[in-house]
Amino acid sequence: MFGKNSIICIAGKNTCAIECLNFIIKKYYKNKICSLPNKSDNGVDGWQKSFRKFSNKKKIKIISLEKLYNIKELIFFSIEYEKIIDVRKFKSNQLFNLHFSLLPKYRGCHTNFYQIYNGEKKSGVTLHKINRGIDEGDIIDNLSFKVGANTTAYDNYLKLMNCSVKLFKKNINKIINNNYIAKKQKLYLGTYYSRKSVNYIKISKINSIKNNIKTHNKIRSLIFPPFQLPIYKGNKIKKSIFKKNKIYLNYEI
Repeated sequence: MFGKNSIICIAGKNTCAIECLNFIIKKYYKNKICSLPNKSDNGVDGWQKSFRKFSNKKKIKIISLEKLYNIKELIFFSIEYEKIIDVRKFKSNQLFNLHFSLLPKYRGCHTNFYQIYNGEKKSGVTLHKINRGIDEGDIIDNLSFKVGANTTAYDNYLKLMNCSVKLFKKNINKIINNNYIAKKQKLYLGTYYSRKSVNYIKISKINSIKNNIKTHNKIRSLIFPPFQLPIYKGNKIKKSIFKKNKIYLNYEI
């Protein structure tokens, strides 16, 4: 229950964290809200708006992770937060994560990349409790959407961010009032990928183009202009279309 001593904290980055924070600012008193931007957020807008800059603009208290440990009535949301949360350090057990996959599939890192790389036809976001495992906590809710055959990793990431905000808005009152239902994951049905499982610099160099869906999926999984584009014969690929068993490529000019 959201009592007089309760504090809501949004931790993370990008538009998704900003929109979730803005939503609770409009619904709850500012002195009951704080934020925890990623350390990599220097307060300057880039390809995404800065969560730190937004928090300062709205006069929301920016707090350290260490100070959150001792807040008994803390309601904590991780939305693209960069650190693994150690639940043993918290006095609160109301710790939640919005994970960019349909758990238990794609636990861990590079979830967006692997979903496109593996040719998934459906993607989505899962709201779950944080426990000692990595993305292994009980599931509260999820939202899914279809992934087109030519959807790029960049396209999919934008949809994931939008989906995470919708899922947050849908469930925030249930969580605040402590009347949500959480179900255990069937981890044996899932997959996990570590942070070191992908080297984007190495994998972005395409050695050969074969007219098959596997090659097409690899190319579109690497199309994420803010960070990298796949390169073939020295040319950067900005779009891959697979039609009638043939790949059609558009290159960056």
